[in-house]
Amino acid sequence: MGPGALLRAGACVMKVPHGMPRGAKAARGVFGDGMALDLKILVINLARSSERRAGMRRQLEALGVDFEFVAAVDGRDFDVQAHPAYDSPRRRRAFGRDLNGGELGCLLSHRAIFQRMVDEGLEQALVLEDDVVLGADFLAVMPSILAAAEHYDIVRFLSASKIARLRQRRVLPLAKGYSLARLETTPGGAYAYLIRRSAAEKLLSHMQRNWLPVDTLMGRAWEHGLNWLIVWPALADYDRSIDPDISFARYYKGAQLRGAEKLRYRLTRAWFKIAETVGKRGVFWSRWWADRKLLKQAESRQAGEGTGRKEAAG
Repeated sequence: MGPGALLRAGACVMKVPHGMPRGAKAARGVFGDGMALDLKILVINLARSSERRAGMRRQLEALGVDFEFVAAVDGRDFDVQAHPAYDSPRRRRAFGRDLNGGELGCLLSHRAIFQRMVDEGLEQALVLEDDVVLGADFLAVMPSILAAAEHYDIVRFLSASKIARLRQRRVLPLAKGYSLARLETTPGGAYAYLIRRSAAEKLLSHMQRNWLPVDTLMGRAWEHGLNWLIVWPALADYDRSIDPDISFARYYKGAQLRGAEKLRYRLTRAWFKIAETVGKRGVFWSRWWADRKLLKQAESRQAGEGTGRKEAAG
């Protein structure tokens, strides 16, 4: 098939634009209409996950973007409680159980990318996990997202199943009818996100002693102050046909505590949930005016440009 063929990946179908170059040797992406943009595309992949690596290579080469695989931290054999980057007491007070090795390894993989961004002075990076599936319009919408960089710290590409029923507020229009939006809550998912260096540096300051998975940390804007947004409709998902490298034990809600620790947990968990709810709602509503102003300005500018085009055509 030629470069205009359809590429099926999981449940999504992606049409590759005609005339796009192929390859995966540099750190320069090409998006829509041959527009070249300096952007690192970093794909996190475990050395032992060769099938995932091959699948991501096929997907991204078919899209004609340059990318780089980054070795993930394999946490299978971690002694999690003894790990110097882990805060077990804080984790157990809030969740009643420890992170598993896969969760900690995943977090450390993302942390290494943040550190690299700071060390190398990378202004922005598109970070992908190796089970992500990029949607049909991903390439076409990316330039408009990058052009709005002054208005976000992180853009998270979350799946429709995670965000379709959540309260959200439109913040900025993008190409092809998409928008940057703000969620009232903080769903998980770090399989695809765009992050600025200043945000990476800020997250690093919260990742010396860890008690939260990286996607949970990203969402806690009331703690780190970062302005994270999503793209709606969804532009990415994860491939549900692939067995996860991180155990689904992370979604287990039961506590693993006994005795006095279990009794204390009833109080500390309640306090954690109250503080989290207040934090989420506080961020969402405190930014209402700024979001509304930005959207109105963007819509007014678009209307003016549309009028100008009509006058020029007439």
